[in-house]
Amino acid sequence: MRSAIDLIQEIEVNDKQADFIEGIFYGLTAEGTKTATMIGGIGSGKSFAMALLMLVSKEELPRGKGQFACATKTQFQRAIFPGIKSVWSENFGIKQYNFKTGQGDYALWRKPPDDWEKPWQEPDNWENCIAFPNGWVIEVCGYKMLSDLHRGRNDDFAFMDEALIFKREWLKILEGRIRANKGKFDSPMHWLVSIFSSPPYGSGGDWMFDTEELMREEPDRYLFMQITTKDNLMFLPGNYVANLKKKLSKLEYGVEVDGKRLSKMPKSFYSSLDDRHTEVDEETFYDPSQPLITVVDFNAHFTSCSNWQNFGKGNHCVKGVFVHEPEPDMDMSQTLAHEVVERFINHQNRTIYITGDRNGLNASASSKKNADGTWITLFDEFAQVFTDAGWSVILCPLTYNPLKDEIHALMQGILSESREDGVYARFHPTEAKSVTISMQRAPITGDYKKDKKSENKKGEDQEYATHLSDTVDYYFAWLLQGGLMYAGDTSFEIEFY
Repeated sequence: MRSAIDLIQEIEVNDKQADFIEGIFYGLTAEGTKTATMIGGIGSGKSFAMALLMLVSKEELPRGKGQFACATKTQFQRAIFPGIKSVWSENFGIKQYNFKTGQGDYALWRKPPDDWEKPWQEPDNWENCIAFPNGWVIEVCGYKMLSDLHRGRNDDFAFMDEALIFKREWLKILEGRIRANKGKFDSPMHWLVSIFSSPPYGSGGDWMFDTEELMREEPDRYLFMQITTKDNLMFLPGNYVANLKKKLSKLEYGVEVDGKRLSKMPKSFYSSLDDRHTEVDEETFYDPSQPLITVVDFNAHFTSCSNWQNFGKGNHCVKGVFVHEPEPDMDMSQTLAHEVVERFINHQNRTIYITGDRNGLNASASSKKNADGTWITLFDEFAQVFTDAGWSVILCPLTYNPLKDEIHALMQGILSESREDGVYARFHPTEAKSVTISMQRAPITGDYKKDKKSENKKGEDQEYATHLSDTVDYYFAWLLQGGLMYAGDTSFEIEFY
């Protein structure tokens, strides 16, 4: 059997990847469970390091059984494993076993051949397992629906990817399961929890940085490493970083490429916003057969909207959309509307409610008058784009923007989920990321109003200023004043008292 070092030497890695694996083998010498955490941005090589470390574990722990912890099994199969499979195949020639030809290196989602070794503690069900001929088996464990179901497990190791959506309370369950086969292995990979993730943009997944603090106290038990795009330049196209700089916002570039960390405002207008608000079921969160509600915030240099669906008490922000500059022969409102139409090109239900910022009732600089002598407003322009695209439009803007101290109390009740009517909010973790970051970075003043200085601050990324957070305020003000009741009135305007 090859040693783990032989396996590593088969492939070239960047310095951070090498330091991480070396740190595990020569630094994590403590008895009992150990934790190694790697957080990496776009193109950093984080996923490659994880796939490689899984093969190292396989070589070090023959007949070992562990778990791949994730929110859902679907997340692993669709978003995580294709990358792992690609690394195994392209860099090591490791292929999935074909039960008809008898060729291949690992069995997927079924019991392996009888002549393969089995782990010391064989799984009861092989449907969620990846098995190798030496008896090494990893079982995919989804924690979102049935986290308590995993309390009875006994595992030799654990892996995790995209830990930013893994809850801290699930981690406590996982760590208690790493206890199997004492004395059967002499390897730092035994009883190791290996955590990998993209960098968090808010409070979700901030527990990952605990490893960094614990490493200072117990360096023989905890290893933390942050890896950036620039750490992996030797394996990337020459213009990769330059292209990212063009495509990403300053904030995204700072987090993903430079490894900067975001922190929630110490005194936030949305103090009850936390990681539960982005914990969603990808398969049911967005329903293309249901109407869309678009809430717009109009500004001359940055126009944005959040897009919602109402599921009774639950309100899902399915996407945030924004534009920085107008397209030729359009103003900002028309440009944003065309962007939203494009983003929802496959939306089946062509009914849209349009509400939001009362400033949209103003005429644009290029507006013309209607036949009755009234000016065509920004809302009118925005709505016309949808009408032209075949949507049924219900235009119901706010007649004045609610007072921020009133909104603070309203949003506190919704986000803390303490309202008697049970109304609550959820935000898509990627499609609505700009919305939640805008909320996380919204300070509060001494009189419970939102500090909106970021909207005028030079150099500030406007998609993460307070604009999009305002659309959340507008949405719930509109909703709770009965906005959805006016499906038959295309000119309804809500009055707030």
